[in-house]
Amino acid sequence: MSMLKKFVSMSLAAAIMVGATASATPAFAWSKWHHGYGWAPFAVGGALALGAMAAAASGPDCYYERRPIFNRWGDVIGYRSVPVC
Repeated sequence: MSMLKKFVSMSLAAAIMVGATASATPAFAWSKWHHGYGWAPFAVGGALALGAMAAAASGPDCYYERRPIFNRWGDVIGYRSVPVC
């Protein structure tokens, strides 16, 4: 996993944890009751933005290709899956 993916994943996890912690506090509950939703839309928006950045930062698409395995006389003795990027 690349450093950018790790950074974005950890940032997304941190944003979700902050949002969950903020929604559990009594001050946030009071704010939600008297003034709408408080900071929850911002936390959700930030999480969605970080998720979009993670999706955009993904590298080239990799897939597995079956390639033959040869013995020393050149005969095919089986196949193996090899990642191709």
